Amino acid sequence: MIIENQDQMLQSVFAEARQDLDGEAITARVMAKTRRQLYLLAAGVLSLVAALLAGTWLVFGLPLLEFAVLISQFLTMTLVDLGEGWLALVFMPVNNIASLFIVTAKAIHMGWKKIIGVSFTA
Repeated sequence: MIIENQDQMLQSVFAEARQDLDGEAITARVMAKTRRQLYLLAAGVLSLVAALLAGTWLVFGLPLLEFAVLISQFLTMTLVDLGEGWLALVFMPVNNIASLFIVTAKAIHMGWKKIIGVSFTA
């Protein structure tokens, strides 16, 4: 008698579980929940990246700006003092340290191309 009651209770539990579920509705709910979690994750990552970039800019921005100003002041120093006349205005684009670096780099590049060109023609 106890076994029959347990069997009936067990069968009623399984009968409740046999209900057909609408697959499309479950899929839509799961996808909506997953999409919402994905959007939250993406927003969190973007917020973290923005905060890290802002912090990095605050820490390194001003020293890098000061370094860039220092380098630009150094590279624009005149090589030869030509005074204030028309000669100074004519030679101003090439009368600085930066143009000396450019001319040197160009000469090295041309020499390298000549060396490489000679070695491959034979």
